[in-house]
Amino acid sequence: MRVLSIAPTPTETLAALGALDLLIGVSEDCDFPEDVRRMPTYGSWASPDLHAICRDRPDLVCTFGRHQEEMALWLRDRGLSVFHSDPATVDEALRDMARLAQELKRPLKGTGLVERLSRRLSKIDAQTERIPPDARPKIFRLMQWNPLITVGPGAFQYDVIERAGGRNFLGRDADPYVKVSHEKVVAWNPHIVFLCEPSLAFLLRQDSRWSSCTAVREGFVRVFPCGLTCRAGPRIVDMTEQLHRMVWDWFDRKGVPYTEEGAF
Repeated sequence: MRVLSIAPTPTETLAALGALDLLIGVSEDCDFPEDVRRMPTYGSWASPDLHAICRDRPDLVCTFGRHQEEMALWLRDRGLSVFHSDPATVDEALRDMARLAQELKRPLKGTGLVERLSRRLSKIDAQTERIPPDARPKIFRLMQWNPLITVGPGAFQYDVIERAGGRNFLGRDADPYVKVSHEKVVAWNPHIVFLCEPSLAFLLRQDSRWSSCTAVREGFVRVFPCGLTCRAGPRIVDMTEQLHRMVWDWFDRKGVPYTEEGAF
């Protein structure tokens, strides 16, 4: 089987499934693991070279996210087999990994990967379920500065925040990605802000509107690599673990006792 992946998420999943031997090409944005950087590229994730993909006729094309949904349909209309995923939660991301393994006819690899990741998530769940809902720190995911954009239900990062033990800014009736006002976010007063662009952290810390925000005053503005925050492959569990550690760091700063079983 000849597989082409034009998004980082399925590329990382293919690697975790031990299927890089099937991969004939990737997008320019695929950078993990290191081996994929040496592979032929077919444009960027945002603008893949669809005509080159059709020319080379892979057995399977892997696409990801709402942005590539129409591209996936376009490729299918031209007779190509496409594996498309757009998970809204951490659990859906794991199911997509197992689904891709089935497509590759390597179901046991998928089962093993999901079981390993699920065990790690279970440890987090055992701790976060002990936290009363009102005691969870308020966490704001800063996606874009101007306009200010954050995540809502339907975006897997929204679920990562809840899974890690935090409270989201937006309610359950919001869209996956929403423009919000700086004033409303600051009035909500998040305890933790995380993002993946260092320049945005600089803007936030320099903006007088945010000077009263607890996350800014107490030093809980964190920059994570985009490879962790923006991808729903196996490293989604790494991101959940790291954000979960931030939650416990926040509790520790507040003097809440911590044990291996969790607080409270």
